[in-house]
Amino acid sequence: MKKNPEGARDRIFRAAEELFSRKRFREVSVRDIASQAGVHFALVGYYFGGKQALFDEVFRSHVDPVVEEGLRELEAVTRGGRTAAVEEILRAWILPCLRQGDTPAGRAIHLRIIANLSHERWEYTHALAGNMNRSHRAFIRALRRSLPHLSERTVMWRLHFMAGALFFGVRQPASLTVLSGGRCDPEDLEATFEQILPYAAAGLRAPDPAGTETGERKRRKAGSKGKTGRNPAKQGEKP
Repeated sequence: MKKNPEGARDRIFRAAEELFSRKRFREVSVRDIASQAGVHFALVGYYFGGKQALFDEVFRSHVDPVVEEGLRELEAVTRGGRTAAVEEILRAWILPCLRQGDTPAGRAIHLRIIANLSHERWEYTHALAGNMNRSHRAFIRALRRSLPHLSERTVMWRLHFMAGALFFGVRQPASLTVLSGGRCDPEDLEATFEQILPYAAAGLRAPDPAGTETGERKRRKAGSKGKTGRNPAKQGEKP
């Protein structure tokens, strides 16, 4: 057997890339990948060692460049201990996710793969978490310097929500396109960035709920006091 007959390894990788961009890990079989690539299923194990190793390689090929570019961009705006503006930090966080891929089709696959990570079970993605967590911690530190009124916990929550908004938008573009009658196109990456940047910045700048008592929390407290108060009827008192 030739080491790489007619580019079989590359075809397997591209087939897995396409399938994992549309389906979850458990929904894709080795035979699915081999069929898409037009090779014998045994070649998946021969070149990659199995489905999990192939999954890891596909996702690393998309995640690692985003992480490294984002960290370079963040370093550029915080060099020398500079406190960066929230928008500068978010630009370093969002743009690398949006501009990977050489063609529109390649960018679509890339964005779906990045978005799909949030839908996968930890047992399948834990090997990818280290590099991503390194990036997240760096961005959290930068945001806390820019937004000293926020606790670390609140910054974590807000980055989590912003990631959800970004990845849902690029993973499910048709819903907005249909709702807007075609006036909004999430596949237009420039328009996506122009809309999500001020949205995310405003959300980050909001007051920290840990330092304010929201109406909902007040209602819960009031309800709790009512439940623990004395019941006049049970105490033999007149209501």
